[in-house]
Amino acid sequence: MMGVFRVRAQVVSLTDPALSLELDMLVDTGATQSVIPRAVLEALCATIVRRQTFRLANGEEIHRDVGWVGVRFNDREAHTLAVFGEAADATVLGALTLEELGLEVDPRERVLKPTVAWLLVANDSEKPVEVSAPVP
Repeated sequence: MMGVFRVRAQVVSLTDPALSLELDMLVDTGATQSVIPRAVLEALCATIVRRQTFRLANGEEIHRDVGWVGVRFNDREAHTLAVFGEAADATVLGALTLEELGLEVDPRERVLKPTVAWLLVANDSEKPVEVSAPVP
């Protein structure tokens, strides 16, 4: 089992990239999305995209708002669909955000490190891509 560890990451406003806040985040590859306190997302002018259902490890279903925000870790930055965390929710750096940042967990050293991304096919010369005009 992987040991729990935390990292410092910046959460960045998408409407004003000069506006950011640094957070202490729990790294959780078992969490699909990142969870950021509602007050932080509201301070960064993140807008709610939808309300989504999540299942906790104990099987309980909860409902949370989600919205887009930037996340910066060291020299990497990505836009991610984050959960508006409620008062009792942990601040979490989840699996999708880690993938969007191109990072993986080193469980022995308890650090994040760059990863190599996977593509199914980068160049398939046998099947050229056909592009057609969009239908009005």
